[in-house]
Amino acid sequence: MNHASSAVKVLVAVILIASCRGVADESSLYGSVPAVRHLTGRFDPAKHELFVCLNDVGIPTNNRRHYVRREAAAALKDLYTAFRKEHPTIPFWVQSSFRGFDDQKYIWDGKWTGTIEVAGHRLNTIRDPRKRALEILKYSAMPGTSRHHWGADFDINVLNNNYFETGEGRVLYRWLTANAGRYGFCQPYTAGRSGGYSVEKWHWSYAPLAKKFLAGWNAHYRKSPGDFSREGLFCGSDLTGDLAPVYVNSIDAACE
Repeated sequence: MNHASSAVKVLVAVILIASCRGVADESSLYGSVPAVRHLTGRFDPAKHELFVCLNDVGIPTNNRRHYVRREAAAALKDLYTAFRKEHPTIPFWVQSSFRGFDDQKYIWDGKWTGTIEVAGHRLNTIRDPRKRALEILKYSAMPGTSRHHWGADFDINVLNNNYFETGEGRVLYRWLTANAGRYGFCQPYTAGRSGGYSVEKWHWSYAPLAKKFLAGWNAHYRKSPGDFSREGLFCGSDLTGDLAPVYVNSIDAACE
């Protein structure tokens, strides 16, 4: 009887420790922002204790204030320093970093309604909502599904693949593909994937954090898939929200 009682007490203690550890792990990953809000970009990074402004840590930007997680910023600073030693005159700057839900909604809805043109075309002329969404999804994520919500991803220099195929852009891209992995970075949208977004040579991700966020996002989607297809969430959400996990997970193996 005493042995059984002791065993129960030990089991309860183990469960409590595991539970507390889970809370602590989630707190260290998401900070003071609830997990779902963090994963879907519904917070202000300037007020988040785990984010830092790249401009304040010596990383060049396009003169706008860019925020990423502290761990990602530290690794990016190391990468930038190493690149600058080898290529002191080649341009390197962060063009885009954290984007919140509302920022992504502005982009998505603008392309959906035709107020933002895509390659010189207004996509509101595409009557089939599924086809219109797929056209937008070549390069733009649905709100709540962008890796830029997480604070581990950023875009470098010019958002055009051609830039990275010649001249200074080619030097930068070749260096990144050879060295970025040493600092924890991966390119999510490479050639050769079976689906998802088009190739983005400018988009890089801090894998040690992003992989955890990806797992968290998938767990939330499995639990509440309707959160991404609720009518009125963004233009066409009720007709296209089911595409979310396909695009979130169609990434390079190094980022999985």
